[in-house]
Amino acid sequence: MAKETKYPAVTLFISSSLLLAGGWLMGPFPVFIFFGLAPLFALADRAESTSSAWEKMEWVLLALTVSFLASHSFDLSYLVSSIALAILFTLPFLGQVWVRHTLGPRVGKVTIVFFWLAIEYILLKVMPDSSVFLADVLQQEPLWVRWNIHTGYLGTSCWILMTNLLVYQTLLSRNPFQWHWIIVTVVFLGAPFLYSNTLENSAISRSEMLNLYSPTGSSEDVTYLARGEFVVRTAAWLSTLILLFTFVKNQTIRR
Repeated sequence: MAKETKYPAVTLFISSSLLLAGGWLMGPFPVFIFFGLAPLFALADRAESTSSAWEKMEWVLLALTVSFLASHSFDLSYLVSSIALAILFTLPFLGQVWVRHTLGPRVGKVTIVFFWLAIEYILLKVMPDSSVFLADVLQQEPLWVRWNIHTGYLGTSCWILMTNLLVYQTLLSRNPFQWHWIIVTVVFLGAPFLYSNTLENSAISRSEMLNLYSPTGSSEDVTYLARGEFVVRTAAWLSTLILLFTFVKNQTIRR
């Protein structure tokens, strides 16, 4: 059983909502997005300590609703779509708790990252124009993500998620403030940014990604066209394998 974080659920919800909203609203300097999801990983700890995967997830749902509303500058005409997306992206946290309950404590929170990226890939294939991707928060800072020519546009989503996971591990896990996690977090946050500034190519934009994945679209960049959205496609396959294995294990346990 996971040890609960010492912070109350409402505190984690408020801090996550403020950081996520700040990331979306401060487009020219969206650094808060790299910390806003970390409290939600801590909320997953609290759910792991209960018999029901749904418990404590209402806080995750509310924080994500605030985040998606902030992506539209709190235009209430997007309230319904923001709630729908929040419900969809609460599923990775629910899925991780279910997988952990079934497979045991060795299952890490990196599964949340896989599930989140898999959902982004599904949205890209099904309804790309009306979806909000985590990578969109850095649209005004293309110089930060010129490396996404190698990963695809949604590789930026992976960077944001993994940095948040490391921030959680550094600050909010049951053994916080360990030096090796602090160093890894700083390197993971800073290295892609520094590498990006050594490149001369342009970052892959959202419009280029949508153009590649539209039925009649094309891409002028041969490298990107060859790889496409490699990161999220891989995450989708990994998520499928994890869920299938967990389902089989769950059925075996019941018998």
